[in-house]
Amino acid sequence: ATFEAFIGIKDDESTAQLKLFGDNLQFLEQNLPMDSAYKSKDVSAAPIRVIQLLYNAGDVKGPQTLAFNLPNDDSIVKDRGTSMVMLKNVSEAKFKHILLPIAAACVAEEQQEHVDFESFFTHTICHECCHGIGPHTITLPNGQKSTVRLELQELYSAVEEAKADIVGLWALRFLISQDLLSESLLKSMYVSFLAGCIRSVRFGLEEAHGKGQALQFNWLYEKGAFVWNTEGTISVDFTKRWEILIKFLFLKIEGAVESLSREILTLQAKGDKEVAGLLLKKYSVLSEPLKVALKKLETIQV
Repeated sequence: ATFEAFIGIKDDESTAQLKLFGDNLQFLEQNLPMDSAYKSKDVSAAPIRVIQLLYNAGDVKGPQTLAFNLPNDDSIVKDRGTSMVMLKNVSEAKFKHILLPIAAACVAEEQQEHVDFESFFTHTICHECCHGIGPHTITLPNGQKSTVRLELQELYSAVEEAKADIVGLWALRFLISQDLLSESLLKSMYVSFLAGCIRSVRFGLEEAHGKGQALQFNWLYEKGAFVWNTEGTISVDFTKRWEILIKFLFLKIEGAVESLSREILTLQAKGDKEVAGLLLKKYSVLSEPLKVALKKLETIQV
């Protein structure tokens, strides 16, 4: 085993702006789109720190992380919670040199203006926060206590990364609906998320983030929230549809995000490895829109 180390300069101004997320973790938990029986009543708010990264080393092979939320040990998380560190200068560099070129090649031209750093960075924060909510320690149908990690085994990482991503997107929409975030984020967060899906699938479907992003992209594409255009670009469907059960107009993508959030949170709460395996088998694939997008990226400098 190897250790890892990160050395950075504290960014106190940016850190102060993030207090909103830590303060509302329990509120988000109470409103998660899953059965109330699975919700925790004592979520620990993770301390959030933003740094400007100077150097890292050790167990940091693979894609350079934008943030980390540690520890991974469920027993310590239960007793002590987690600590989150955002690497802002890394986020800015990835946005400028990776996400913008990807969006220019793969996102419909009329929606490219909605790809912005604020949405990208805010969703990264929400992603890390959402590792701390939802099921962790669970009770199996036979009454036995366990953890999601223990039950899902080798599938855990891909499912958990997908959960943090999609529930993070749900959480942003929920905070906007509560007037805790600006409505101006609405379109940009979805289009930036679309570009982010393609960015992460580049890591490959053997890697947890890539596998989790393929799952999300293909679910949203199947539900019609993502549209593959004739020129080979992809766009977010912002048309509204009427929800009969709750008599409410909402964006198609909002319904698709909530349905996937519910699916993942529920299988985690039940510790259902079989359902997790079927979900990944069906959706963690290189669908035709993803193949075309990745082909385009071969010809541009990212």
